[in-house]
Amino acid sequence: MRLIAALLLGFSSLTHADIQIHEPIVRLLPPGVPNTAAYLKLTNTGSEPRILLGGESDWVEKVELHNHLVQDGMMKMVRQHEVAVGPGETLVFQPGGLHIMLFGLKAPLEEGETKQIRLLFANGEKIQIEARVAKETSNPSHSHHHE
Repeated sequence: MRLIAALLLGFSSLTHADIQIHEPIVRLLPPGVPNTAAYLKLTNTGSEPRILLGGESDWVEKVELHNHLVQDGMMKMVRQHEVAVGPGETLVFQPGGLHIMLFGLKAPLEEGETKQIRLLFANGEKIQIEARVAKETSNPSHSHHHE
């Protein structure tokens, strides 16, 4: 039964209301590294802008939105307190750019497991996603549902 459920996760619909989540993944880093990042594609299929404020999760201490910016010729990671996604727009959360920082891992991650993250929006909506833990950031399985 678990195998069937795991297979279905890879083919499940990613649409919820006006938000679609594609390819959520949590990066597996070497043992002992206390923080990691999550990557995904977020599409607003609605007619109104949506504001992502951050996230929350039970398996890390803190979830924040971050972006890499070049300032004075140096790459710098900067916290984003909110990120707007306009109607019809897709935001790509990826290494070296906009991403979800996961601070204070409560237990070591294992490749292939799935981790839940709740995305928090300014309108009060929470969208729970399941992101696969992987070394690589391409072709992840995916799923999400509304709380």
